[in-house]
Amino acid sequence: MCPNPGQINEQRVETPRGELLFRALCPPEFFLGLKLDPGLGRFAHYSSMIQKLEMFQRIASGEDGNVILALADGNTVVGYACCYYPSPGERWAALGKLMYEMGAIEVSRNWRNLGIAQKLVHMATDRDFYEEKIAYMNGFSWHWDLEGTGFTLAQYRQMMINLMKPYGFKEYPTNEPNVAIREENVFLARIGSRVSELDIRRFRKLLFGILETN
Repeated sequence: MCPNPGQINEQRVETPRGELLFRALCPPEFFLGLKLDPGLGRFAHYSSMIQKLEMFQRIASGEDGNVILALADGNTVVGYACCYYPSPGERWAALGKLMYEMGAIEVSRNWRNLGIAQKLVHMATDRDFYEEKIAYMNGFSWHWDLEGTGFTLAQYRQMMINLMKPYGFKEYPTNEPNVAIREENVFLARIGSRVSELDIRRFRKLLFGILETN
């Protein structure tokens, strides 16, 4: 169900580790007093985009920015998902507000294998808003926590596809340079039910760098 404007979109979920509060559409002031679980952002070869709570505030302050949190003990962030429009200069920004990015999903190493990622994606996408958008996710292998999961590149790639598939995301081939630079990278997208055939055609051409304006 699509939350009404201003409605608090939150759920409490029992896990073997205790109760977690999941909250979507967090307003900028919500992050005051929160703290990040130490198991977040621990990657050997990559610095997570979320290292300070100020980044959440920045995303939530942006137009249609959506930060979804999993909170333990009321104030400890153990997982998050962040969604926003593409930045100017990115290929997908050429289609304006048609494109909407699921830009980051992370679960603390201390809280994995509890279904938290699935719940974050569900709460992120459970909005009528998406029916007029092409939502997408870049799977860049240099962002993946292979050490923490023990996965190979192929296994992690498939895990991402499996995570997003129930929510309508499919793999699309693209020559976008950041995706195409490594064969294990993956580009996933979901085309909303009210996206026009014209916009679908424009998207399919933009996958290969062709911008159709009419």
